[in-house]
Amino acid sequence: MMVADRDAIAARNNAEWCAAVWKAHGLTVGQRHGLWFCAEETPQYYPNVVTVDPGADPDLQVAFIRGLAERSDFEFSVKDSFAALPLASAGLTPLFSATWLWLEPNDPPPLREGSSWRCIASAELMRWEQAWRGDDLEHARTFPDALLDDPGANVIGGFDSQGRIVAGAIAYRTAEAIGLTNVFGSQGQVIAALASLLPPAPVVAYQPGEDLSQARRRGFLPLGPLTVWRSLA
Repeated sequence: MMVADRDAIAARNNAEWCAAVWKAHGLTVGQRHGLWFCAEETPQYYPNVVTVDPGADPDLQVAFIRGLAERSDFEFSVKDSFAALPLASAGLTPLFSATWLWLEPNDPPPLREGSSWRCIASAELMRWEQAWRGDDLEHARTFPDALLDDPGANVIGGFDSQGRIVAGAIAYRTAEAIGLTNVFGSQGQVIAALASLLPPAPVVAYQPGEDLSQARRRGFLPLGPLTVWRSLA
């Protein structure tokens, strides 16, 4: 499989994940010009637009994004999945750049003896989010219970001997891959837990910054770049 094909799979998986979060908050999801979008204010850390088609017309995409941004009265953001759009012309500013990552489902690391991992049910989801945030309750919940109505959404948690959630991640499964996000605790143990809890599939993720050494040590293959842009209200 070509790297460009893997980039597109990663972008589609991420767009479907963002759409799942939008829907869980009762927001409307649209698709146009090779991008997925939500014209309403989205939860913290989640963009309003994710591009998914590297072959789409960039002029149409930029014009459409400019229109959405100009009509918004909140912090508006875009995940340019292929780092290809001149979004400064749409009034946006780069927030960060990152690299897509790809992990084949081969020889995952072993789980530590005595570790306990499981998929989180709705009754534990708020506690899991508090563990992920570090008990930061300043913001509204990012992951409402309705998120688990989506069959692709798998929230996994690692528990210590006292039953405390000490590690975890979200694994969003689509037809082509598992998108790994919101990792806390040991990334290696998260990958091992995925292999024990879900059927095998390629794992996609992204890493901000230029230092990809840790990702490579975990077996991830770096793919292409992406850029997140924002416009402050």
